Amino acid sequence: MNKKTLHVILAVITVVLCATTIFFRVKSDQATNNLRDSNKQVKKEKTKYEKKKSDISNNIYYYISKNGDEKTKPIGQQYVNSELLDTASNKLFGFVFNYSNSDDYRKRKDLASSIATNDVLNNKTIFGDVKGANVIDSLGLKSSLDSVTSYLNAQDNNSIKGIVIVKYVINSSSGAKEGTKTYNVIYDKSQGKFSKVDSINN
Repeated sequence: MNKKTLHVILAVITVVLCATTIFFRVKSDQATNNLRDSNKQVKKEKTKYEKKKSDISNNIYYYISKNGDEKTKPIGQQYVNSELLDTASNKLFGFVFNYSNSDDYRKRKDLASSIATNDVLNNKTIFGDVKGANVIDSLGLKSSLDSVTSYLNAQDNNSIKGIVIVKYVINSSSGAKEGTKTYNVIYDKSQGKFSKVDSINN
């Protein structure tokens, strides 16, 4: 076998190896992409399933709260009122603790007017003093709500009483500081608003 033939054979082998490598690389990438898409689809379907299951559970409790017997009706009412308190608390304290500047700080009361009565809106331990809002800009303060945990204490046809624990983070030029506040609350179901929000640990 002369050198020319050997070079040709080596060239052919090299081309075949390169083609084979590229082929398997493409197949591997396709398999990876297919697996990734499959995982995304599984997660999507799981999320839909969990939401559907939650919706069915909620519907059952809501039905029981209206149509249950003397044993099951209070259970349904407690679940419904607990969910209502949790949703309303997240909405209210989202307005209270999320702000990035003095303008956001001043607007909190207007935003919260959809979920709180005037007595609550005028509570300075919750909304602070608007006149001092400029301090937020001068100190570069930013606040964000971390979590809201609500506990139902008492309920009747008109109101829900509970305790709400709020965790938040204050960011400034000197760093981040976590805080926790606890509130006694009363939610007026007829108004769809909090009628009382008292801070336990100012």
